[in-house]
Amino acid sequence: MKSIVRPSVVGLFLTASLAATLSTSAFADGSWEILTVADGLSPANVTGVDGVVWVPNQFSTPAIDANGKVTFRSQIAGPGITATGATANHVVLVTGTGAPWTVVARNNSAVPGNLPAGAIISRTASPNNSIASSNNISSNGGIVVSGYMTGPTIVNSGATTQNDTAMWFLPPSGAPVLLAQRLDACPGTAGAQYSASPMNAGSGQRTNNAGESLFYTALVGGDTVTANNAAIVLLNGGSDVLVSRKGEAAPGYKGLTLNPDSFGQFLNGSTYAFSAKLVGTGITTANDSVYCTNAFATGSYRIFAREGDPIPGFDGLTIANTSSLSFGQRPVSTDGTMTFIATLGGAVTSVDNGAVMTERNGVFSILIRKGQAIPGITDSTDPNFAGKVFQSPNTTGFVRTASGMLAFEGIFMNPDGTGISSPAPATFVGVRKTDGTLVTVCRQGDAVPGLKGWVFNSLNGSTSICASDNGCVVFAANINNGVDNGTALMAWDAVGGLRLLAKAGTTIGDTNFTGTAINQISLAGSTASNGDGGGTCLTDTGWLVVRANDTASALYAIARIRVESSGAACPADLDGDGDVGASDLAELLSAWGTANADLDGDGDTGASDLAIVLSSWGACP
Repeated sequence: MKSIVRPSVVGLFLTASLAATLSTSAFADGSWEILTVADGLSPANVTGVDGVVWVPNQFSTPAIDANGKVTFRSQIAGPGITATGATANHVVLVTGTGAPWTVVARNNSAVPGNLPAGAIISRTASPNNSIASSNNISSNGGIVVSGYMTGPTIVNSGATTQNDTAMWFLPPSGAPVLLAQRLDACPGTAGAQYSASPMNAGSGQRTNNAGESLFYTALVGGDTVTANNAAIVLLNGGSDVLVSRKGEAAPGYKGLTLNPDSFGQFLNGSTYAFSAKLVGTGITTANDSVYCTNAFATGSYRIFAREGDPIPGFDGLTIANTSSLSFGQRPVSTDGTMTFIATLGGAVTSVDNGAVMTERNGVFSILIRKGQAIPGITDSTDPNFAGKVFQSPNTTGFVRTASGMLAFEGIFMNPDGTGISSPAPATFVGVRKTDGTLVTVCRQGDAVPGLKGWVFNSLNGSTSICASDNGCVVFAANINNGVDNGTALMAWDAVGGLRLLAKAGTTIGDTNFTGTAINQISLAGSTASNGDGGGTCLTDTGWLVVRANDTASALYAIARIRVESSGAACPADLDGDGDVGASDLAELLSAWGTANADLDGDGDTGASDLAIVLSSWGACP
């Protein structure tokens, strides 16, 4: 059995060895900070709740804001803590940068801001879900809380009387705001009310620094009939705006009405986008899907793309048929550009009938198209890759930053349009930089930099890819060495290239997170987006937060690191003091034969790494 290292011991371990391990990796990224560890015995350090510990394996996916503040949900145990029934008080949503953690919400405590008055967060039937675990924060640290309630004005059942769920926004400073409560009046209607549970807004929610949040809801009461019983609302603490209601006239399409989709609302500051379906004469499943935005709209919003329609500026091309449109992560850029994936119709063949596209104020562009050559693949001398071309991105592993850099999990194919037969490699991670340059970050089967003998497994659907506006891409990829499997947490930017941040697995797991080898490391997936055009696990300022677990020893950690693209130009500066000198040489020599000062990506520290240090001697550029 593996020994258990308590957080106090973990802290000593970090002090003694962390600076000599991950902090000495190339490219001047920061050091890992272990913010908290759950082992069932060590103090959780939660403000106002003495003597409690974290319950192992209960950390939600953590979120982090632009200043490095982390928010997550978990469970506590100890004196006075009850985990079942009407008095359960064990679920907490906390925020901070480590001990002590500040409680944002807790079951069987007053709701944020005491709004509605006298209500408490409680759910007898399933107290573990009394507070939503979704990572909904704004870039400046505003937090969205969703929960079930009881109280003097709260009704817990009945189709037209149940009002026991709500959503609050807690700004970085100032009082909490009640965003929505079930059965609140819907703006822009004649007495219709929200019948959907704000508790279920969940991972589809996007919230901006102003505290605004897009909310899809079913409607009841007032002027509600079957034809108009759903809506999208921009919530703003009492100044809510009806964005779109089922059954309203579709802008630009006379005689047709619009039904907004229940999932897929995106926000970047004051600009929003959502998907919907057209209804009316001549509408089929081949031409009903549309994308809408208020960017450059003369009315409240406009339809900027519709399946079956010609693509302006591309003679002979159309957006094809059923399910031909899909959003990736964060499709709304700061300048109002919309990014989407389309199956192409018209003058196409099976070799070139797909594209990642943008639209801005009526102007369409193709970022990358099926059949396109891929640097490092099409021109490769490796027979596994040579001549292959782009096929498609994974829609859930596809993210465009606010300024326009595109990062994606890609699939390639043979030039004749046929797929790559197993077990030949067929996947890669790619980046299209803001200047249009296409870069292959890594390919299935490539060696993992800094991890000798290990290669990347399939890179499609397994990486939870993240990207920041400072040019960093981070992903957690499945890897193997022919005997064992593991996970490599990788970072890439145009200056520093690809490097290893952490690794998990039974034979290779890092020990700095829990004191034992971790076998899991988790990034937030495709819903890790805020309403400011950024991410909630990798911020535009470079902060990254992860969960790192050793399930064999029941040890669980939350950790953060600063991923620095700006400092990546001087990889030989191992101590981060701005120049390459004697101390860097000493660190390299002390790491000889290990991966701790691996500068050339071959998995160990040796003569070639020494040559890099000597050739870089002096001040960093």
